[in-house]
Amino acid sequence: MTSSMNSIAFLGVGTMGAGMAGRLLDAGFTVIVWNRHRDRANALVARGARAADSPKAAASGAHLVISMVADDAASRTVWLGPNGALAGAARGTVLIESSTLSPAWIGELAGHAAQAGCELLDAPVTGSRTQAASVAQKFSARTMVEQTLAVYEQAAALRAAQGRTRSASLIK
Repeated sequence: MTSSMNSIAFLGVGTMGAGMAGRLLDAGFTVIVWNRHRDRANALVARGARAADSPKAAASGAHLVISMVADDAASRTVWLGPNGALAGAARGTVLIESSTLSPAWIGELAGHAAQAGCELLDAPVTGSRTQAASVAQKFSARTMVEQTLAVYEQAAALRAAQGRTRSASLIK
């Protein structure tokens, strides 16, 4: 898969991120990887991933950008600033934050994403080091989105009774 629709930037290829990015490679996606310690990306590059010099370079031309980093500070560094992924992401790019982060930072990041014309999905993963490289790991986004949409749909009657409806926004 080589079209931009199948091009995924993966930011943070430590223990969990490397396993997830490796599974994307196995599925045939074009994967561009960035890690603050570049040598952590070598094994993925040997398997066919492309290494980027910055989060911005990784995000440039990617249809999806996934981040899997340690904490709020690392996430902020990856997404913001002149070399951050948001500086390279095109309008309409889907951003997936898979790190376990504070709600306050996710809310702020969602605002930055919206200003850049991108969609953000907060999708932390569950699992362990061993599961990261196998199908046993749970990429929580699907379950979380399905649950959120199910709850939103359950409230349809209430929204209708209020006389106003608006589209669902998963992250505000």
